[in-house]
Formats: sequence, C-alpha cells, structure tokens
Amino acid sequence: MHLEEVATEKISAFRTGVPIFVGFVEAREIDDEVEHPRFFWISRLEHFEQRVARAISNGFLEYAVRGFFENGGERCVVIPLAVSQNELGTAAVEVFENLFRKDRTGRRGFIEDIEGTDLVCVPDIMIEVIRKSPETALRLQRQVLQYCKDMGDRFAILDAPPIGYQVNTPSMQVGTDTIETVVEYRQGLVSAAGALYFPWIRVRPLPQPTDDCVSALVPPCGHVAGIYARTDVAAGVHKAPANEVMEGAVDMEMHVAAEEIARLTEVGVNCLRAFPSRGIRVWGARTLSRRPEWRYVNVRRLILTLVRWIRTNMDDLVFEPNGPPLWERVQRRLNSYCYALFQHDAVQGRTPEEAFFVKCDHETNSPGTQEAGLVVSEVGLAPMIPSEFIVVRITQTITGTMFSVPIGE
Repeated sequence: MHLEEVATEKISAFRTGVPIFVGFVEAREIDDEVEHPRFFWISRLEHFEQRVARAISNGFLEYAVRGFFENGGERCVVIPLAVSQNELGTAAVEVFENLFRKDRTGRRGFIEDIEGTDLVCVPDIMIEVIRKSPETALRLQRQVLQYCKDMGDRFAILDAPPIGYQVNTPSMQVGTDTIETVVEYRQGLVSAAGALYFPWIRVRPLPQPTDDCVSALVPPCGHVAGIYARTDVAAGVHKAPANEVMEGAVDMEMHVAAEEIARLTEVGVNCLRAFPSRGIRVWGARTLSRRPEWRYVNVRRLILTLVRWIRTNMDDLVFEPNGPPLWERVQRRLNSYCYALFQHDAVQGRTPEEAFFVKCDHETNSPGTQEAGLVVSEVGLAPMIPSEFIVVRITQTITGTMFSVPIGE
C-alpha cells in the first residue's frame, strides 16, 4: 500500500463585520486634519476620544460607534471629518464629498486603501443641516453606495431620515402618509451594495454636563453594524442579520404596525420592531437592489466575502507559470473554500456538486488568455436564497486580481 502525504496550503484568515464609520468632529480638535483626513482603528469605545477626537455635539458618529460595540462589534475604522460647528451645512457636505469624490486618476485617495473592512456606515449624513434637504442626503448616500460597488467587497448600512418627532415625546404609531414618505425616499436609492433601515432609535445620551434629556434620538446604522458583526461570529455571513435583539436601544422614534412593515419590506426597507419581553429587533434583511438574486443582505455579503477571500489568499499565485499545474492549484484552493461553505450550510444542496462549482482549466484559459498573462477561473455558489447559482469570474494578473460579478442594481 502506498501512502502519499499532501501538504495543505496555508490559508490566511480575515474578519467580517468590520465597518468604516465616517462622521464629523470639531475642526479645532484636529486642525491639521481639515485638508488631510486620517483613519483610526479602534477596538474599544474608550479609544474613540483617546484616538479620534470630540464628535460635533449635534452629530451621530460617537453614538454609532458606541452602538456598534454594544451589539457585539469587535473592531472598526473611524474616519473623522473636521468641520467647524459654526460652518456646518455646505461646508459639511463639501468635506464629505471630498472624501468620496474621485480624482483625475479615478481614485478616492486613502479611503480606497483601507484593508480589512467590509461594511460602511455614515451616520452624519443624517445631521439636521444635511437631511433637511432630502435630495442632498440621497446624493451623499448614493456616493457611499457607489464607493462600495466600485470597491467590490464592501456593503453600506444606510439610515432613512427621521420622521421628525421631538426627542422627549412618546413614540407614536405611524400612519399611511409617513410610510409613503419613507417609501418615496427609498426609491431614490437603487443598489445591491447596501441596505436601508427605519425608524430611528432612542438611546441613553452621551455624557453632556448641560444636557438633562433622558434619551437621544439617533439613526440606527451603528447598532445594526454591531448586529451584522455579532451574527457573523455566531453563524457566518450567510446568516441573515435579522430577528436579532438590538442592544442599547431603549425605544424607537415610532412603532410600525405589521401591515406597514409588510409594505416597507416589500420595497426593500428594513424595519426595526419592538416585541413585548423580546426587545427591539431588526425585522428585515433586504438590500436596495431590484434584482431578485441580490434581494437579501446575506446573499450579497456571501459573494462579497468570497471576493475578499480570493484577494487575500490567491495573489501569491500570479507569478507562477501559467499552465495546468497552476490551474489545478487555483482550483484546489477555491474548492477548499467552497467546501467549507458547504459544510457550514452557507450554500444549499445535498451534495457539494449541487452547492457549488469551481472551474479553472483549458476552457476558462484559452491560448489567447495565457499569452496575455491572465489566469481565469469561475466560481458558482448556490446561496440558500435564491435557488440558483451566482457566478463570479476571477481574472488574475501580475497587477492584481479582478472580478466580474453580476452586480447590477
């Protein structure tokens, strides 16, 4: 009997549920950052004031970061955008747009170079001076979605605007007019690269010596990001981040009835819902896409995570001789990853053949492709929903790895 020892290839691990938070801080706190913003990795809420800066008093950045950690988040990036409290409005919009605007080379600067993240939250798009113009808020949120789409491996968690009840008034039941206002706002956002959440939540206020309010009304994106992270750890990105308790929220701006939740869910708005003795829960996991295959957050993130995994674990092969031995090695790595998804019930099928396929051979690598120095492979996954394969085409060159994913809108 002959035994052959096969050395397993080392596969590097990476986290999911790691957001980038973008928001405004007082310009005087970091004067040199107005023209040259930076980013900060933090793994505890205490790091926010120690490493970042003081958030503007009427902003939501620190609330979002706190909500992330309260709900199980472990690590995040914060990008503070410095603005003067007296110059909010047009200046705030310009600072934000400068971060996400492409330059002459088609790049957005350092925000494209931040590695190890897969979520994006921009709670301060909802500060009053911006959201008073729904068109402006929508424009900025579309820029976030476009950034995530261009990056190819990130997902935006967006907030619907508040309805406008005062902070200290009781939560109210919404009416048909309110629901249609939210529906109209959502229709201005069409993308598979993000999801929208409603309504706002009430939380304990940040320590403010002159503030005697009992609660603060804030957008929910940071808390939702924490739920994404918590669900990823407990089950994986293939699990929908829904029917999960939202920690740190004491109430909502308003309570949405079952029939109104059905209307909002139908158009792709994810609602928060309060249950007696069960807490406030995320009651939806829809993207902003019109395409059925991208309707669910977990399906979209499953494919984005595959893209991230390939970028992390395949780039070392680009200098290998382009031929069958390399194709076999590429296929072996991809098969190993996809089989692990199958074992964790991340894809559907009674057998691996029903759940996924990997192709890297003469058919995907023609003589012309080889002469061009390209290695082309295809991966098809069958997520739990929808019941069909979603195919990713991977092209590797010495300059990096490119993906063709049916992103659509």
